Amino acid sequence: MPDNLNAITVSICFTNFGPYHLARLRALARSLHDRGGRLIGFELAGEERLYPWTTSRADEPFEWVTLFPDDAVESIPPATCVDAIETALERTRPDVVGIVGYARPESTAALRWARRRGKVAILLSESQAVDRPRVWWKEALKARRVRRFDAALVGGPTHRDYLVGLGMPSSRVALGYNAVDHDFFAARARSARSLDDRAGIPDRPYFLSVSRFASEKNLLTLIDAYAAYRRSVGRDDAWRLVLCGDGPERPAIEAAIDRAGCRESIVLPGFLQADALTRWYAFASAFVLASRSEPSGLVVNEAAAAALPLLISDRAGCAGTLVVEAGENQTGRRFDPTRAASIADALAWMSSLTAEQRSILGQNAEGVASSWGPARFASGMLEAVARARRSAVADVPALSCT
Repeated sequence: MPDNLNAITVSICFTNFGPYHLARLRALARSLHDRGGRLIGFELAGEERLYPWTTSRADEPFEWVTLFPDDAVESIPPATCVDAIETALERTRPDVVGIVGYARPESTAALRWARRRGKVAILLSESQAVDRPRVWWKEALKARRVRRFDAALVGGPTHRDYLVGLGMPSSRVALGYNAVDHDFFAARARSARSLDDRAGIPDRPYFLSVSRFASEKNLLTLIDAYAAYRRSVGRDDAWRLVLCGDGPERPAIEAAIDRAGCRESIVLPGFLQADALTRWYAFASAFVLASRSEPSGLVVNEAAAAALPLLISDRAGCAGTLVVEAGENQTGRRFDPTRAASIADALAWMSSLTAEQRSILGQNAEGVASSWGPARFASGMLEAVARARRSAVADVPALSCT
């Protein structure tokens, strides 16, 4: 690898390219190109059933390689993933390998390849200690894997703290992994508002939540909290609640809505691609995310880009960077997702604010989130590489002069 960050080849492998990944890859590719380098983006499969987003391939500034273009991620055997990524890396021989996590088969194979070939291995991680109960022996296995990476790029402070706890020196950890296309969501929201393009969208204030309909997203508790909020402020004064998304808990969610007597005030638009989703962000009065486990919460970045005030679970990895709870830069409030009363109080507080107060919170949120866009991912990745190089130099024993 060159002594500086010029003319290097970087590769990153994601399971399937969604809007988040493409925004990051494009920004990093441009930064590398300015330094005479290049980026190879490996996409394991052409489809991922867990996240059915759609993307279009444009004239990209990076080399886009789909290893299994006609398959879904979930259908590819682990051994096949290993063979494919090892073959791809051996063919392209990048100087730096960006590796997402340390559990998937292609990730562990990429790490082995980097160690065998003497290449820089950068861990891309968004795990937090609070994401789930931790078992000591599993944590010990993770620690062994983490220590084999040269450096890491993580989302924010809580992700860094978790890696440090696993044995990664803080001097080798850069921030900026969790990024969305901030400018896209900001511009689309402004355009929708200017055109008053709200066909099919409630014409009264509403809380917006965007997530998969899965147990960790805590939507059943959010519905209970919303029902309590609605009783406390009165049906006529209560905002509506919009739950965008779909998933395995949809039947349970619909049943919970009926039990709460909120069928007429809770809206379920379904899973929406980014273009359609921006309209719902544009006209929401506030954004709420109630997850019990949320390593990052990229939808919060999207909502902040659309200038929405934020009500966010204190378990979300983004809460520490995007939710400012006091002072002139306040963006919203955090709450305890395990207590419906805590969520209900947050909903009532937000709806009690004036439109001007909410607008200030939203503008503050956009300002904070703008610092965590794709450019931050690109600079963070290059910083991680630089940290890896500095650490490697520091680890070389000094020559004896005797």
